[in-house]
Amino acid sequence: MKKIFLCVLAVMMAVRVCALELEQIKPQLSKDLNTALEILARNASIEQKSNELFKLFDVYFDYKLMSALALGKIYKSLDNAQKAQFQEKFKERLKFSLSEKLSFYTDEKITITGDERPNEKRYFLHTQITSQNGEAYKLSFKFHRNGQNDYLVYDVDILGVSLIQTYKAQFEDLGLRADFNTILSRLNAMNELDKKEPKPTNNK
Repeated sequence: MKKIFLCVLAVMMAVRVCALELEQIKPQLSKDLNTALEILARNASIEQKSNELFKLFDVYFDYKLMSALALGKIYKSLDNAQKAQFQEKFKERLKFSLSEKLSFYTDEKITITGDERPNEKRYFLHTQITSQNGEAYKLSFKFHRNGQNDYLVYDVDILGVSLIQTYKAQFEDLGLRADFNTILSRLNAMNELDKKEPKPTNNK
């Protein structure tokens, strides 16, 4: 359940395209993450919470790059129309995943534990999720420099595991047995199935 909550925080942020300057990252992300926790703790429907979260976090992530990294070598062989198709469906996949998993939220707390710059084009912000019983879980946001001093998130490590690399492994495994159209159809089918399933109710 706790790992699911970490996935929620990662997924809910994966839709924004508005870069932050380096010095803005830590204070802005700290503020927005705490606001997100307040939203999740409210007595509201899962759909309402999801909409509020996406409004809040709709500018942090480089979704185009995340799509390219997740699909790997297959992405490079696509034309612009196919890339746009995949990006749209991949975004839907993450949104539906968030809506489904919001019901597992149970008043966790989040703190920023540190940061690092592995090189001049990368910046990692490390955070920690603490549950009511004191268990701690690490969550790291990886930014890349998108301009002279503008940074966007391109990956999130959840409990030390890369979100993008996890998707990449799944897509590469499927790609060994199928072409792009099959991968896109499979992704679309999962999204359509999510639409038909009843959304979970909030237990708070």
